[in-house]
Amino acid sequence: MNKLWLKQLKDNINNNIDLIKITKIKKKNSKQFLCKKKNISFKIKIPKIFIKKIEKKNYKDPILLQFIFNKNELIFNKKYNSNPLNENLIIPGMIHKYYNRVLILVTGICAVHCRYCFRKKSKEIYAIKKCDWIKIINYIKKHREINEVIFSGGDPLIINDHKINLLINDIQKISHIKTLRIHTRIISVIPERITTNLIKIFNKYKLNIIIVTHINHPNEISENLFNKVNLLKKTGVTILNQSVLLKNINDDYKTLIKLSNNLFNIGILPYYLHLLDKVEGSQHFNVSESKAKKIMIKMLPFLSGFLVPRLIKDIYGKKSKNFII
Repeated sequence: MNKLWLKQLKDNINNNIDLIKITKIKKKNSKQFLCKKKNISFKIKIPKIFIKKIEKKNYKDPILLQFIFNKNELIFNKKYNSNPLNENLIIPGMIHKYYNRVLILVTGICAVHCRYCFRKKSKEIYAIKKCDWIKIINYIKKHREINEVIFSGGDPLIINDHKINLLINDIQKISHIKTLRIHTRIISVIPERITTNLIKIFNKYKLNIIIVTHINHPNEISENLFNKVNLLKKTGVTILNQSVLLKNINDDYKTLIKLSNNLFNIGILPYYLHLLDKVEGSQHFNVSESKAKKIMIKMLPFLSGFLVPRLIKDIYGKKSKNFII
């Protein structure tokens, strides 16, 4: 059972032609997607287990649109670039942007390739080198203002349980680190990634462990995910969700209300709703700040305060999140 997620991870689609075929999109509706492979610099990747959530013959399916290559990605826009957040690696694999926390790019590999990903370039990095990991640990030890470590990537849970255990063990040994946050999408794509062994690993550490999922649409939520979230919560893990506001995918208040309710019903608390980071090739996903505000205002009467995600955007060079509403 513990190896099932690895099999599901490897069984994926990596091109538009096969993705269109398996989702049975009609030829007349696929013109915006079809393109020569050599023109697609950011490779398509989506496991077949996740494709099952896509409605067949629906070229407007909100899951499909997040992962299928669109010809609009090839349109040049000077307002969009390869590093929209100007992320500066102090040590290879580590960012210290905010005062009390550091973010570690544990790996560049993901289970799926979101077409709007602002770290498309990181997919070229497989894992942190041992020598750089030692430098990261020493850096954290010296900076006692740091009380939180964030594992990100890529997707940190794509690495095996043994290595995750080693990484967490090194972090826990630093006395002033109280919280470990893990940003992941794989557990909604392949819930089987939450193995019995991984649960045991989380359970044995005294750190405050927070898992932040990335779910943008209620159709991504499954009963299997619900079962795995229950197992995680029994270990004391806090589970939050961050979404990205995406045009034609979740940019209406009814969808976001349903998302917040469905997340909470399975034990996940809505956390952030991000405005799009303007990475090259993602302009067709963009929702304006003014429209985003209107959507949020429409949501408010229908949700308890704790179910309303914070609408935020990252601003180039700023030392904190910018809360919009």
